[in-house]
Amino acid sequence: MATVDLMAHTHHAPDDASHSDAHHHHAHSPHPHGTLGHEQPDAGSMATLLDLDAAVTGHYLDDVAGRIEALVTRPTRVIDLGSGTGTGTLALARRFPTAQIVALDNSTELLERVATAASRDGIDDRVRTVTADLDHALPAEVIDVDIAWASSTMHHFADPGALLSSTFAAMRPGGVLAVVEIDELPTFLPADTAEGEVERRLRASANARHWNAHPDWSSTITDAGFELVDTIDVVTHIDNPPHAARDYAALWIGRARNGLADEITDDDRTVLDRLLGDGPTSVSARDDLVVDARRVAWLARRPA
Repeated sequence: MATVDLMAHTHHAPDDASHSDAHHHHAHSPHPHGTLGHEQPDAGSMATLLDLDAAVTGHYLDDVAGRIEALVTRPTRVIDLGSGTGTGTLALARRFPTAQIVALDNSTELLERVATAASRDGIDDRVRTVTADLDHALPAEVIDVDIAWASSTMHHFADPGALLSSTFAAMRPGGVLAVVEIDELPTFLPADTAEGEVERRLRASANARHWNAHPDWSSTITDAGFELVDTIDVVTHIDNPPHAARDYAALWIGRARNGLADEITDDDRTVLDRLLGDGPTSVSARDDLVVDARRVAWLARRPA
């Protein structure tokens, strides 16, 4: 069973550095990059990460889109800033049937996946893909925007403030901006098991290395001219997750094991290797996975 709790609150950056804007990766495509450490995946690997994340935790998209829908009436143009394989693009197209959706990314390979998915879903007449460098600004031809969506991408851009200012300038009065970040790396193993304890130690090490680092975007958003409407905790808990959770868990645990190899104890490494193997205790064979994840979403509006 999946549950998603959306709690509006005033968001403050944690005292530790795990969510500070310690550094920028300039790849625009969104990905759960806490799973990557310092290695940057190729487009195919990134697409796998994105698709697995969407298959397992992507239901949060509809909940956040529902919040957006309450703020804007009959939007005609929606932009996805760093669309990746199009998870957000497709969710927004489903939610807003009157809108044209523009997927913006610097990866032509990932944009081809967006186009293929849109065609498969029969909405290719409403989805346009644009190869774009979003490090500082939107392409000049992107105007009259009603909704701007940026999920797990804003911290990747070289100058997020400049991009948000450019987005503000391209937006119609009353338009809505949504910025979403992964606020807590996912876990998949029950906390009361030895394997779950190892996984949580792995996550603590990843946090200490600033994986998935992002700031509180509130002041950057308001400095660009937007009026902050809500900051929302999106807490996901999934018992009996879909089968894809096994692949997602194996990918996350494997990348974390490799990226943190220099600080994993021998005992923990033995547990992780067993989880990543092909035996009956491997993560791919387990039927007790429980997915816990947390995102934070900032919703803002261009004043009318």
